[in-house]
Amino acid sequence: MKHKISILATIVFGISFISGIALNNYITHTPLVNQHDTTILIIPKQGLDTIISVKDKRVLFIGDSHTSNHNWGWQVLLCRETGLKFINTAQIGKQTSWMLNIAQENITPNFDYCFIYGGANDIHGNKNPYQVVGNIQKIVDICISKGVKPIVLTGYDAEKCIKPIKGQEFYPKAYTKYQHILMDSIRGAQVIDTRVVVRTDCGDWTCHMNYSGHRKVADAVIKQMKLKKI
Repeated sequence: MKHKISILATIVFGISFISGIALNNYITHTPLVNQHDTTILIIPKQGLDTIISVKDKRVLFIGDSHTSNHNWGWQVLLCRETGLKFINTAQIGKQTSWMLNIAQENITPNFDYCFIYGGANDIHGNKNPYQVVGNIQKIVDICISKGVKPIVLTGYDAEKCIKPIKGQEFYPKAYTKYQHILMDSIRGAQVIDTRVVVRTDCGDWTCHMNYSGHRKVADAVIKQMKLKKI
């Protein structure tokens, strides 16, 4: 009798284990019909590995020189390969206070996405990183109020990429601190970690990127947002 119980328990365990594997990729819902009648509904999970088509969606770019390459910048590569229609307001040398003004003037419900990439010039000017992140948060909040999805980029890995000139030795660690605050505290936005650029992808000491750097940033955005290429 003990052997029969043991064999039965083994069979039940085996069936449960196999069923668990089979149902691992599904959501199960078991509504109780009555005390003796239970129905199992098997519903495929949605969205976990969904590739998102953004073809013909409208996007606004707000940033500084790292987003202002209009020939083969990361934003150009991103839109060319996904079919996004874009307006790029980024300009060389601008700080996040300027970016906030641009956001107030340009973000409307006509856009589906807004990409925000800035802070380098603020940190270079030794601004308080919490204040800089605060400006980024205000831009995010404007996006949300207009029904636009905000996407924030971290920027490159400062301590690997920046080779500071004399008098700017503080810059790599200060920029890294800003990035950590940004990633830890931004609310309501998707943050894309673009610390994939290495020193050889940089064209100068502040890492204005070569084509290879822009290529890596565009690829990081596509991968982390799970965007469909056209």
